[in-house]
Amino acid sequence: MRLLFLILFSSFMLNAQIILDPVLINADSLTEKPITLSKPWKYSQGDDSTWANKSFDDSSWDTLRPRLDWEEYPVDSWTGIGWFRREIKIDSSLYNKSVALSVNHYGASEIYFNSEKIAEYGNVSTIPDSEKVYQPHSIPVAINFTNDTNYVLAVRYSNHASIKEPEWVDSWYGKHGFTMQINNINDEIKDQIFNGKTNFGVNFGIGGIFFSLAVLYFLLHLFYSKRKENLYYALFSFSLALLFFSSMLQHLVSTKLIWIIIFKLIAVTGVALAFLGYLGFIYSIFYNKIPKQIWFFVSGTIIIGIMFFFSSIREFVNYALPIYIFLATIEGFRSIIIAIKNKKEHSWVIGTGVIVFVILILTIFVINLFSLKPNQIFILILFLIGLFGLPASMSVYLARSIASTNLKLEEQIITVKELSEKQIQQERNNADLKLQSELVEAENKRKTKELEEARELQLSMLPKELPDIPNLDIAVYMKTASEVGGDYYDFHIDMDGTLTVVLGDATGHGMKAGTMVTATKSLFGSYAANDNILYTFHEMTRCLKQLNFHMLSMCLAMIKINGQNITLSSAGIPPILIYRNNEKSVEQLVIKGMPLGTIDKFPYEIMKSQLNKGDTILVMSDGFPELMNAEKKMYGYNNVIEFFESIGEYDPENIIKELKNEINNWTDGNDPDDDVTFVVLKMK
Repeated sequence: MRLLFLILFSSFMLNAQIILDPVLINADSLTEKPITLSKPWKYSQGDDSTWANKSFDDSSWDTLRPRLDWEEYPVDSWTGIGWFRREIKIDSSLYNKSVALSVNHYGASEIYFNSEKIAEYGNVSTIPDSEKVYQPHSIPVAINFTNDTNYVLAVRYSNHASIKEPEWVDSWYGKHGFTMQINNINDEIKDQIFNGKTNFGVNFGIGGIFFSLAVLYFLLHLFYSKRKENLYYALFSFSLALLFFSSMLQHLVSTKLIWIIIFKLIAVTGVALAFLGYLGFIYSIFYNKIPKQIWFFVSGTIIIGIMFFFSSIREFVNYALPIYIFLATIEGFRSIIIAIKNKKEHSWVIGTGVIVFVILILTIFVINLFSLKPNQIFILILFLIGLFGLPASMSVYLARSIASTNLKLEEQIITVKELSEKQIQQERNNADLKLQSELVEAENKRKTKELEEARELQLSMLPKELPDIPNLDIAVYMKTASEVGGDYYDFHIDMDGTLTVVLGDATGHGMKAGTMVTATKSLFGSYAANDNILYTFHEMTRCLKQLNFHMLSMCLAMIKINGQNITLSSAGIPPILIYRNNEKSVEQLVIKGMPLGTIDKFPYEIMKSQLNKGDTILVMSDGFPELMNAEKKMYGYNNVIEFFESIGEYDPENIIKELKNEINNWTDGNDPDDDVTFVVLKMK
């Protein structure tokens, strides 16, 4: 349909001779507003220097709008270079006066007024490679009228890119030709000087402010990375700096027009990233963890960037970006309202800036929706308040937060100083404290030496080598909480090839727990060959009670593996986990029972199961699921199951490696509060 329209329009324009009335100009019309020369001009393809002459007869020429909109000009009436002519008529109010002519295009042009060249932008050429494009940015050139009434304005114009890549030019620049307007010369010069300086100064000044804030808060993040709000605020400020710098630099580009595209992309990216930083800042302050909805806005940013690069959908950026801005603004507003409602610290500070920002965004949407034309001063004031209200509130919040932290540090320093002074005074008043301290230190060294010897003894009782079973891979790990731990593991292979595995956890740790481990080791050596686990448990309880350990006891799990068959029981050990390779899931074997050495003849339970190829058993002490992090939060059995399920396919050595890494990550490298022991067995 579009092609048919262009062909018919082309045929009409080629066969019709249209008489164009001169453009009428008087002093009063220029006072009211500039005169835009957007109506059709006389036009001819090709290039001939005589066409610049005022006396040249152009009555046989076609007519064409100089803007050369893609939808309007005929497909065969533009070959990349041509001449445009327009007659101008003035009245006596403009005799011997000058007006300002301003041009805007993405090609190259030569402008003639009454046969005389008055301006040249770029290099017009019939040869595409010799053409040099130029963007005049509407910089005015003077037209001097005499006592004559009629004048001719001629433009030699070329834009070979509109022939080679018309869709690309149209999608990025919106027009293939030029636009031109005539204005009062004094008004035009004043506007150019004022607007140029103002635009440059405002963009450079505001961009510089935001760039400085971005650098400052990024450095604060580098020095103290736990304060994520500093990073998001740096992203927010840097994105706004990109937006203002790109707006400024676009007006400096004259020849390398590809930079206009780059700056447009930077501006769109700056807007999208600014709102990501805005949301990230709010989330990092009022949420313990960044909520999942942030990925919606990350995806929106990526989609807008993709749309910007494809001409077929680029026009939708004009709809997608405002929707994205509106949704991000409302989401930030929602989070602030919840924070204020929950009385989060300093939430009202951020809330004030967000509310002002929301009012700005909504006002802009209303103005655009209803095509309102409010007072420019009102718009400027609203823009400045809305623009700086949000970053100002962010800065106030961060300043208050830093100040609050410093005050707390000062209070702690004063407290430490007071305590130190009291300690010094106490040492001065008690001369014998030094001697007592030396005695205590000597005693601690003696106990430390004894504990180290006990620790070496305990470690010597652990198996020197792991059993070599044809159908099993085995790996173990133990981390004690003090010099002598209370955890224990051992193996025994019967004459028929049955593997017996035990993992124990004595109550407490230290020297007494080490003694319990020693006794359990001896008892296991005596009863391991017995195929009745319950009998073994009862006998071990009887013997441990005779040793009179008082409150000490031994939590113990025992597993017997013969081929694919397993038999097991537990006396107070956490659930035994089996990763089922076929189902890719973890099975819990929960067996309740009292620790050994507590109750005679306790009715322990027996469980039996089978292992298939790839199945993995994890036996552990309670030190892992009950592991505490720096915030005193317990790791938990659900996390154990979930993490084991994610690594169950690995071989035992790598499973142990991943478990050690998980412990280190959870505790930030600190030593655990309790002994941690693993035994991992995998069916080949």
